[in-house]
Amino acid sequence: MSTDKPKMFESLRDFTVPDVSDSTDRSARNRAEDQGGHAIHFLKRLDRASGTQEELALQLYNDPEVLRFVLRSIAIPREFDRVAVSLHEADKGPYLVATRKGRFVTCLGEGMKIDDLYLINHSRLLNYIEKNEEYRRRRKLATSLVGEKHQMKKLLTRIASKGDDVTREEMLAVSVMQPALKLAFIEKLLEFISNVSDNSRLLVRRKRFTKKDWPVLKGHYKDYRAVGHLALLASMNGPGGVEGAVADNAEYLLNSLVLPLFSGDMAMLLRFAWFIGKMGKSLLPELKRMFLEPELHEEWALAFMGLIVMGIRHGKTRGKVIEILKRLPDALKNFGWDIGNFITRMDLEGIMTLALTSLVNTDKAYERSLTSARRLCFEAHQPCKLPALYTWEKQADVPEGMAFTSVLNAHFNFSEHTEIFGLCLAFTPRLARCDAEDFYYPHDYYRHVNRPWQPEDTIDLIEHDREKRGERKPVKVERTPNRNDPCPCGSGKKYKRCCLLK
Repeated sequence: MSTDKPKMFESLRDFTVPDVSDSTDRSARNRAEDQGGHAIHFLKRLDRASGTQEELALQLYNDPEVLRFVLRSIAIPREFDRVAVSLHEADKGPYLVATRKGRFVTCLGEGMKIDDLYLINHSRLLNYIEKNEEYRRRRKLATSLVGEKHQMKKLLTRIASKGDDVTREEMLAVSVMQPALKLAFIEKLLEFISNVSDNSRLLVRRKRFTKKDWPVLKGHYKDYRAVGHLALLASMNGPGGVEGAVADNAEYLLNSLVLPLFSGDMAMLLRFAWFIGKMGKSLLPELKRMFLEPELHEEWALAFMGLIVMGIRHGKTRGKVIEILKRLPDALKNFGWDIGNFITRMDLEGIMTLALTSLVNTDKAYERSLTSARRLCFEAHQPCKLPALYTWEKQADVPEGMAFTSVLNAHFNFSEHTEIFGLCLAFTPRLARCDAEDFYYPHDYYRHVNRPWQPEDTIDLIEHDREKRGERKPVKVERTPNRNDPCPCGSGKKYKRCCLLK
């Protein structure tokens, strides 16, 4: 097993985040390029707009990158060479007319015909203007992390090699190029899952580990956590652009996600459920099969969580999800021992009631989950010595975001403790609403709670995997004596003079 840091995206060209310069410099440069073209004509036609409509048109003209961002974000049919951007909420004019590449042409007044133009309505325009501001903020953040002429590859490699040590700021910075790298993230997610699964099969055969094995254990832990990061990155903007690939490979994709769950890790289950919810209805047929015809309890747990999150996020699938859940009692008689044993250890009636409440009364379920999240976060912070900003006198004082981030990073075992699976279901209302960066602590907080990796972190991951593969002997981490320590064999000699030579 290699202990080198993952060499991500070696086969891809280096994606460089566009330079962040002052918008006024860009607008001046573009206006200079337009001299002798449509600039004078366009400015003269602005008298067809007035008040706030004219201000919006000038805003787009003085900062043309905003309009180009809007046009890049919208799938404009090929038959349209020009677009009409509505400057008024009623979408009846005035309109700003531009080419599909963002070159300003003219301004049309209210009531003027736009039959041969592709209409970008006013609400859609404002939505993308807001998204552009967020994009610029994240782009500047990326620049601050890895330099003015940074390459995206550096950030991606950092994300994949830091284990638990990823901050909210780093995830926000990487998200700048997520749409361009979406398919690559999915491919890397599957690749890392395969590597983690192969390494797990080797690790569970080991009866003991010494200090010499620590680099291997640490590398496995980082790869495992990278799977969770990649799942979030692959799905943070939904399936747009890769819907066909996701639908065609739904069975393979979901079956791959089951493998890392052999560890029983709650944090990974929550990330995969979020992935399913973001990817949407193309996964629904396979989720239905996994829920009603599972072979393993991890498979059933993932399908259950994924169905609930999908039903909350996508109203059109909610009815179908409820119908699938109602078929569980009839399906139970066909379940095998593994899944049957898992279900009999929990309060199935209570679990089903919780799931249905989350679907049909999401706001009520959300408030309940917030109370539980605050309690868990408050109790976890009691033994910690943290700055006053992160110390609370009572549970109700815990900030909502901090409470849920604490839960999303809890490494409880949902396989060994079925009440933990119920806890996961309880948090589906929040899981369906949160963003990828909500899974991470901000840097300012993280630096106070960061704990260095320990060998036991990896051992905890593979213990349940060992049982899954039929190896029930416990793994022990043995300390290798220092050279001048007494030899553990009891000879009375120094270790370097005795067993170290053998």
